[in-house]
Amino acid sequence: MSTPLHTDICILGGGIAGLWLNARLRQLGFSTLLIESNALGGGQSSKSQGIIHGGTKYAL
Repeated sequence: MSTPLHTDICILGGGIAGLWLNARLRQLGFSTLLIESNALGGGQSSKSQGIIHGGTKYAL
């Protein structure tokens, strides 16, 4: 039997944008669930936004 999981927001993808969003929402008091199939920070879906740098200098 599975146990239900309750969260405010589910984030799909643990690239720089997903990690930043997760941190920001947690700071605001939301309960979050981050789902990533590979290593955290291993990819960037924000490339289309011109954010190629992997650091926080150009954070969203």
